[in-house]
Amino acid sequence: MNEGRAHTTAVTYDPTDREVTVADDAGDLLVGSLHAAATDGEDGRVRVAAVSLSTEGGGVTATVTVENAGKEPVRVGDVTCAFDTAFGADARVYRHGYQSWTPTGTLSVGERFPIEDPDNAPMMNDLAASTDDRVSSYLTGLVEGDRGVTAGFLEHDRFCTRFEVADDADGVATLRAVCPLEGTRLAPGERTELPPLWVDADRDLREGLAALADRVGARMDARVPERAPTGWCSWYHYFTDVTEADVRENLAELRGWEIPVDVVQVDDGYMEAFGDWRSIADGFEDMSTVAGDIATAGYRPGLWLAPFYVEAGADLYADHPDWFVTEPTDGAGDGPGTPVDGGFRAGSELYGLDTTHPEVLDWLRETVSTVVDEWGFTYLKLDFLFAAALPGERHDPEATRIEAYRRGVEAIAEAAGDDAFLLGCGAPMAPSVGLFDAMRVGPDTDPTWETPGESGSQPGLKNAVRNTLTRNFLHRRWWLNDPDCQLVRDTSDLTAAERESFAALVAATGGVNVFSDRLAEIGAAGRRLLERTIPPATGGEVGRLDEERFPSRVVCDRPGDGATTVALFNWADEPSTVRFDAREHGWRGGPESDRVVWDGLSGSVVAGPVVERELPPHGAAVFAVVSAEDGDLLGDAATLTGGSDRASGATVRDGALTAAVDGERVTFALDRE
Repeated sequence: MNEGRAHTTAVTYDPTDREVTVADDAGDLLVGSLHAAATDGEDGRVRVAAVSLSTEGGGVTATVTVENAGKEPVRVGDVTCAFDTAFGADARVYRHGYQSWTPTGTLSVGERFPIEDPDNAPMMNDLAASTDDRVSSYLTGLVEGDRGVTAGFLEHDRFCTRFEVADDADGVATLRAVCPLEGTRLAPGERTELPPLWVDADRDLREGLAALADRVGARMDARVPERAPTGWCSWYHYFTDVTEADVRENLAELRGWEIPVDVVQVDDGYMEAFGDWRSIADGFEDMSTVAGDIATAGYRPGLWLAPFYVEAGADLYADHPDWFVTEPTDGAGDGPGTPVDGGFRAGSELYGLDTTHPEVLDWLRETVSTVVDEWGFTYLKLDFLFAAALPGERHDPEATRIEAYRRGVEAIAEAAGDDAFLLGCGAPMAPSVGLFDAMRVGPDTDPTWETPGESGSQPGLKNAVRNTLTRNFLHRRWWLNDPDCQLVRDTSDLTAAERESFAALVAATGGVNVFSDRLAEIGAAGRRLLERTIPPATGGEVGRLDEERFPSRVVCDRPGDGATTVALFNWADEPSTVRFDAREHGWRGGPESDRVVWDGLSGSVVAGPVVERELPPHGAAVFAVVSAEDGDLLGDAATLTGGSDRASGATVRDGALTAAVDGERVTFALDRE
């Protein structure tokens, strides 16, 4: 019997009955057995040859090796460890979604996210996974009382791993850790090592997920730029009707604002069809001129692409019918197989490119080279990326779908060059680590809170908020998180409270900060709200991840002086009172105290140390304990999270604060209640 131990986490493996046990100091949490399956059903030819246990990052890592024990080649299917669990009716399960838009959150036993519409399922779900159990892709967590376990695979460059949870009103019956080898071929006596499985029972859920993300990021060489980009995007006002004139109008408005943003990004609508990226639609004449105008204005030119997705009416589809992931053909027929259903959008069927096909890879390189080198767009938002990972037959029958997906992204990155910024969206999450600078972590925001009856993956601010909170631990571990665009125009269906809440969330969590209104239609309040999210915090810590589907608290450090900012949220559909206790965040009481409580949304000092505030539905409050000495309120007056790191030489006189910001003198009024 082998045993590995780290702190209170213990994992044992008994090779006689292939039993794996995960325990803490209070006893067993998970007890299960390993099973390796052959794709032809003759499982006896595939055996678990070895299991090694080691401590890593405060948890225990189990590495499984399987072997072809037969005399003929064999293809391996799923390798699973089916655990019975100690988690009962009060347990909560962290379910991580397959791709950017797939719902993620901590659910009570028996609770489910809304069922996905069948037309959308290929776009949102892992189609190779079971639909009978609750699926958590790549990682998961189980919590009950003061006991819990976090688990996840540490490498994601070959297989689309998952966890399947079977639960009912009585508790979590089983947890299955699944590594699908997708028919990986083993010669007689040949072995293959699976991605290591990491488990931890010592930390709470948030800390355990963060520790797991650290391990994955280190192993897969995560790309984490120092600074999160800010900018404007055309999508949420113009959608597919955007024109070159629209871009230039907003570019001129943006320059007039003198707001310090980095990127101006043209979204969907500039091309004639999905797949025909170099065929320019009416409304645009010369993409290189558009990019040049953006660059001349002092911004990085950005462009949206869905490089692996092709609609049925595109010229590319008609010209290259053999370039797609297809349904199994069993070798029958001389022509290309039927393309796998990739979903339905805007009245058109869509299909995924086979990124193991050499001609497809060449086409991807040529397309991206045109966009970057000839047109001049160096910020690429790459969307609908799951299309390259659809299950099906490919040109290279030995490639797994994750290997195929990564080949496609690597070809794009090669063509784009080292100076390009790559933002992923609609992407299989863990398999994308090391490939992207930033990643969308939730569904589209949209100018509505939610659409009744829609699934948790569909556009709506509520869905975007949930995933931004529950995937916050990925930020600066796998990439820079992208919560999607802010919408601050008062003509949308979002309330003022919802617009403020999302602004506070973006500023406090510290990810990509892009807004997407027609700038001429943004009023003074909306403009001020946007301006106050820049600069965002480096990153915030989300509280109560193990207790709430929508965590209601984010704590971050102010960019300028390092003081703590606390963002409190009411995600309920009715008013609720929140409480902030400044004594927990550096308050020093007494008449001679040099500390004050700053209200980030109202831009004023409020009476402390305890502040109670009734918030409207979907509303927010932002507080910080700051020094009352001259200069320390500069960033607070300017930003939601407080603290501009570009300010110096601050003085206070006659209720106004003056400081140098980027070499220019700026004055702020100080409003004290």
